Amino acid sequence: LRTRLRSRLRVAPWLTLGAEFQDSRSYAEDSNAPITSSVVNTFELLQAYVELRGEAPFGGTQTLRAGRITMDVGSRRFVARNRFRNTANAFTGVDWRWMGEQGRELRLFYTLPVRRRPADPPRLRDNRAEFDKESFNTQYWGAFGRTALSDRDAFELYAFALNEDDGPGRITRDRDLYTFGFRFLRAPADGAFDAHLESVLQFGNSRLRAPGEDLDHLAHFHHLEVGYRFDRPWKPRLVLQFDYASGDRDAGDGRNQRFDTLYGARRFDFGPTSIYGPFARSNLVTPGLRVQVKPSKAVSAFASLRGFWLASDEDAWTAARVVDPTGDSGRYLGTQIEFRLRWDLLPGNVRFETGYAHLFAGSFVDGAPNSNRQGDSDYVYAQLSFAF
Repeated sequence: LRTRLRSRLRVAPWLTLGAEFQDSRSYAEDSNAPITSSVVNTFELLQAYVELRGEAPFGGTQTLRAGRITMDVGSRRFVARNRFRNTANAFTGVDWRWMGEQGRELRLFYTLPVRRRPADPPRLRDNRAEFDKESFNTQYWGAFGRTALSDRDAFELYAFALNEDDGPGRITRDRDLYTFGFRFLRAPADGAFDAHLESVLQFGNSRLRAPGEDLDHLAHFHHLEVGYRFDRPWKPRLVLQFDYASGDRDAGDGRNQRFDTLYGARRFDFGPTSIYGPFARSNLVTPGLRVQVKPSKAVSAFASLRGFWLASDEDAWTAARVVDPTGDSGRYLGTQIEFRLRWDLLPGNVRFETGYAHLFAGSFVDGAPNSNRQGDSDYVYAQLSFAF
């Protein structure tokens, strides 16, 4: 159960004060239920910030937010306010955004990622409240730019940096990662093809686990999507998808090639997250097919089919923490089918959503030494959201 109370007070045309409380709880009766801080975060101040708005000296408008904030940047694959997951990523710092003519945008941010607390399963299962905290031991900052190329086309360029060190009572993966990427988009239109291409290079230093040896880090990620929306009732759109996130090729070579998705969201690419979420943007190769329909302004649905393989058979299936260092278990993780329906009962105020995902387990699930060999998985959900 998730409750969020958000308030914005406009003190002056150029000044806004904002605050948001989050209360995410679990009522799992099974003591072995997979409860983490991505599910439970009881009575927490998610946002508390000051926002300044005005005209920029060089034209356009600018916004500066300072305090504890949530952010969506670009594709949301590396910086995101989580929508499906019970809890959301929060950051303490500053976020400056400039908006110009013809779809131009520039954004700069410097933040300390907020660490959700408590983190141990017994207290999470009891829905204990504890203040989240941030530290200068973990800093996340970056720049993002966007420009429109035409009415349907846009181009984005960005650079993100994560600097992380061990702190008192906390051992980390000691990440110093620098992520550079670009994205090209062609928006859907009736009777026309659309496209989405994103490519990312990531380098620096990191550990494969904490504690562990500091390794040279060089990894990459690519997303390709080509769609066609038919000029017919219900606006059917057929989409071909492909994602590649590199994995570590050799655990003993002193290098780490496993891609790190940083603070991104993954529900829109790989299916429901929360207590399901079997796939992350790391050591993964996944082609897919999706069909979307929109029977009315208030109703939309899609069905998808995706296959999942490891990019490196000697690296881990990261979301499940299953690994075969010998590579003898192969790469095939499985095939997933997914269905989702959204219905805005009162647009802007009440939304109903339901979905189903089934994962046909692959040979890696059955063969990896530390796999629980649970076989196929089913996930079904229904949710009703109220916004006031």
